[in-house]
Amino acid sequence: MAYRSKYVGKYSGLGRMISRPMFAKPCRKAAVEIMHAAQGFSPTGDPAEDRHPGLYKKSFDVVPAYKNIPFRGKPRMRHGAMVVNSAWHAKAVEYGDWDIPRYAPLTKAFFAVKAANGG
Repeated sequence: MAYRSKYVGKYSGLGRMISRPMFAKPCRKAAVEIMHAAQGFSPTGDPAEDRHPGLYKKSFDVVPAYKNIPFRGKPRMRHGAMVVNSAWHAKAVEYGDWDIPRYAPLTKAFFAVKAANGG
């Protein structure tokens, strides 16, 4: 006869565990991995034609995020991390514009890292 586990999880305990600072480090590690992949997908202009070659590629950064995700109506703060680009033309490079084609380096980086980790 097989032994059956009788574990019953407590959502309040899991929520407290997830909101601890020790979960900030894995979030930052994943964001840094996405940032490096995004830098690889970033377009770099020709220095003869582009006034700012490589500006978009150098403007990536990882920012810690502390977000309120309510659970059963109560506020619960969760750790996270965001990959941001501070270049003035970042939105145009990601989504496209009248003059700039859509490169989408952050989107491509997210899906590349997700596929590399079996997701």
